[in-house]
Amino acid sequence: MARSHNKRLMRVVMVVMSLVVVALLISQLVQTTDPLQAQTLPEIEFSGSASITVDENIDTFTLTVDINQAPVSSTVTVDYVALPASATTADYVLAPGSLTWAIGDDTSKTITVRIIDDTVDDNSEFFYVELEDPSQATLGTPFRKTINITDNDAASGTPTPQVFADDYEPNNNFNEATETAADAANLCDLTFYPPGDNDYFRWWGKAGITYVVTTSNLDPGLDTVLDVYNPNQSLIANNDDVAPGIFRSEVRFTASSDGYYFARVTNKSPVDPINKLYCFGIDSTVDPTTTPPAGFPADADVCEFNSTIDTACLIVAGETKSGLNFVPSLGSSQDTDIFKMWVKPGIFYTCETIIPPGSAADTNMIFWDNNGNPFNPWLGNDDKGGLDFGSEVSYLANYTGWLFIVVGPVNVPPLDEADLHEYDLTCTGVESTPTPTASPTSSFTGGTGGTGGTFATATPQPTVALPTPFPTPTPIDFSQFFTATPAPPPVVQFQPLPTSTPSGGGTQSAVINVTLYYDTNNNFLPELTEGIVNAAVALYDNGTGELISFGHTSETGMVTFTAVNAVGAVRVVVPFLNYSQVVVGNNADILVRVAPQPLPIGIP
Repeated sequence: MARSHNKRLMRVVMVVMSLVVVALLISQLVQTTDPLQAQTLPEIEFSGSASITVDENIDTFTLTVDINQAPVSSTVTVDYVALPASATTADYVLAPGSLTWAIGDDTSKTITVRIIDDTVDDNSEFFYVELEDPSQATLGTPFRKTINITDNDAASGTPTPQVFADDYEPNNNFNEATETAADAANLCDLTFYPPGDNDYFRWWGKAGITYVVTTSNLDPGLDTVLDVYNPNQSLIANNDDVAPGIFRSEVRFTASSDGYYFARVTNKSPVDPINKLYCFGIDSTVDPTTTPPAGFPADADVCEFNSTIDTACLIVAGETKSGLNFVPSLGSSQDTDIFKMWVKPGIFYTCETIIPPGSAADTNMIFWDNNGNPFNPWLGNDDKGGLDFGSEVSYLANYTGWLFIVVGPVNVPPLDEADLHEYDLTCTGVESTPTPTASPTSSFTGGTGGTGGTFATATPQPTVALPTPFPTPTPIDFSQFFTATPAPPPVVQFQPLPTSTPSGGGTQSAVINVTLYYDTNNNFLPELTEGIVNAAVALYDNGTGELISFGHTSETGMVTFTAVNAVGAVRVVVPFLNYSQVVVGNNADILVRVAPQPLPIGIP
């Protein structure tokens, strides 16, 4: 029994050890296949704008360096160095050094710079402080800071003027707020005179944009307090000191709506504010998604972000944009690309997507007008046809302004496959002119004998590039939509005959031009883009009833019959439109107009 008990105990121990080994293997596998660990490195950059201005008598000041990932998963370092320009090492003191972030550290670091206050009267000078050689990180923007030094030495014999109220006064309330803009140059040489002065500023903000509002370059003796207000003038954030011992102020917030935002700056220090200056500025940014989903693609095309009218990507006629795709940006779940092209009346524009080999893209294209609204009737296309999943849409412009081209996927691809849905976009423009009237090549000369049912030669017009023809309509009574005699007055003379009337002489030879057009712009004139394509046209000898000739309209909607021989008058028949007309004369130009009618919204 003891031996049997020992065997069971050994089996249990072996099973437990096996489970431990499997758990360790799974843990290692999870750690080594974490895509976020493998691909995400923090960015290191200077805080605020790419340049600051300091006075020569400031003694020392600090530059703040931010890291954008929290917490840091491994030790991060970056070097910094001063680079001389018009200012040299005689004007400042900063030895090369480095900054270090330990694992789990996400705090900003500072670099202290000393300015040498000499007695030489010279112009303002500048130098650079640059971040270099990051380890376990990448450099963000800005990684170089321009330091402008304002000289404080007056020319010999000239006393230094005192600074009282600044040039932006009065700006002591919301109504008097000084106008500025995000990412504009900082407003400097600001004062708090007289003591107790409030300075108000305003700028136009956009929903979803993050703004960093700062005071900077404070002269010794100033201590700013910054209050920020929304478009309703309600307080949304405030700050006294950005860090202990650093008396400038900074507020970061994301705008919740479009409108004017306000900032108020006050001085907390009781020191006399005469000759003491500071700067105010606003930077804008779009905060990245804090925790992107695993496998989120990072190779959006060069036009991103362009999913709104305001951010539409510019394209011009004759240009091709390559390497476009449906990779979303800004953390969105899908991508719709919007482009804009400047158009002018009388130009025929065509835009098409081209699917390169190996791409899984299936595009859908829609045109919007200058106001960003769909056209009526709808201008759009899904597939060019067959196995070509590209799209093509044409438009004869009748205004001067923007034409918006909206391209999206027919089926939204998964995020990890979005970069495989690649396409090119090309747009062209050609001048549109009315179809010219063909010149006659022969005339009625008379003669003897007939030609029976011999076919004359049908000469179609040369093929020109045109959009996809209108789809075949549902059979209806077209008699209410066309006029055999267009207005302005017709260029064709014809005479209906109730019964066959042979000429009584011999055969006659004629040239007959027939043009069928869908009068889209309702101007009663055929144009290059309005031809009805591939419609059958037949000619009969009205005296004998014999078929003389038969042909189809070209892409301009025109067919020309030459050397037409008939005993009497000629009857022109268009079966598709249920149209029949007898014509006489040595030549004939027949225009058959189909009046425009509203089409269903959503033509593919």
